Amino acid sequence: MHGLTKSLMTLLLFFSTQVFSQLQWAEFRDDSQFFSVNFPADPAITEEPFHSEYGAVFPSRIYTVELDDYFYQATVIDYTAAQQTYADMPDRTDEGSSPRLYIYDQLAATAFIAKKFRDRGGEITFDAWHHIDMVEGHQLQITNSDQSRTFAGIYLHNGRLYVLEATVPSDALPQGLFQQSISFYDELGVRVRYNVHPDRSRTPGRSYQERREEFEQ
Repeated sequence: MHGLTKSLMTLLLFFSTQVFSQLQWAEFRDDSQFFSVNFPADPAITEEPFHSEYGAVFPSRIYTVELDDYFYQATVIDYTAAQQTYADMPDRTDEGSSPRLYIYDQLAATAFIAKKFRDRGGEITFDAWHHIDMVEGHQLQITNSDQSRTFAGIYLHNGRLYVLEATVPSDALPQGLFQQSISFYDELGVRVRYNVHPDRSRTPGRSYQERREEFEQ
């Protein structure tokens, strides 16, 4: 029986690997939101209001691909008008009257979204600080109650919060091809890469500076 079970699991893993390998992965880029990410098909794009931790409402754009039991979603939450959004909010609490709350809301957004993933339940198998091109963020891996697995990445860059989620069958391969594929671009369309210092300040990396200079020539 043990040998049969092992053979069955091997067969299931083979078919899952085959399904994953047959997905037509390609880079999807949205210059209006300053990012690119790998998707296995063209995503459906929707827009929804996002309710922040401190009660403000911000625009978000959601990119979704669903193929059988494979679910991929990238969400971009736009905080670039946060200062004015908070200034226009009616009926604010005493805490909400702080002129710096719009800053706190953005800086806390990564932790806020990470908590939302944890609150779904399931077994958390990875939960740690992460970065992409030295843009700081957070990654989680969760085994859900139905044994599917969720791979999430959350990154804050230049007033936008980028949230990546891949939820796949239990026997699927790790989803780094999606979860860690995001790239960020500046206003010139140049891909960014930073140096991060111990005080958490950032400076442009040498290759990034060189690309900007080439673009501006």
